[in-house]
Amino acid sequence: MGYTSETTVMFPGKTFKINVVEDVDYLLDLVETDDDVPFWAVLWPAALGMAEYFWQNTAFGGKRILELGAGLGLVGIVAAAKGAEVVQTDFISEALQLAEQNARINGISKIQRVLADWREFPLDERFDLIIGSDILYEPTLHPFLKEIFQNNLKPGGTVVLADPGRDDAKSFISMLQNEGYQTNTVTKEVFETGRRICVSIYFLNKSGG
Repeated sequence: MGYTSETTVMFPGKTFKINVVEDVDYLLDLVETDDDVPFWAVLWPAALGMAEYFWQNTAFGGKRILELGAGLGLVGIVAAAKGAEVVQTDFISEALQLAEQNARINGISKIQRVLADWREFPLDERFDLIIGSDILYEPTLHPFLKEIFQNNLKPGGTVVLADPGRDDAKSFISMLQNEGYQTNTVTKEVFETGRRICVSIYFLNKSGG
């Protein structure tokens, strides 16, 4: 995995500690296929935006949440801290190991983790919410995401996706709208190394669901 270092994420009234991969170049040297690119090793602005929104605006009260592309685990950790029952999934086993470590250092113990490929998704249970931050960058995976939403979202449930404004993400959201998903969008500003990044958080509900 390479060496990790601890970063501090500060929200109103709460500080989370998250270990990130310090030497991402080490992981890049190991890449053999597109599936190996270590997107999971970085704390992305979309994850910060969704986590902050959840912390400030949401009490989950035992709702079941499926997190896709959990990465370092921040969003699921915040959701669990706000009362959700969380199942975190990722394609990379090292990501889930680090997400477990990050949950532990923040005093969060009740998160289930499942190694999962969206192309052959192993879970068949349904959830109140399906969430994902910055997971829409690869259009070839969009059909598999849509299938997961269809198969794993409870009737009346909500899909929550955060993205920093990628065109592929906007196209995917438009496709879902055309297929009957009602959308509400919230914008969060995230500051990263002196830059202001606008993160769009999409709340999607299937019409008639």
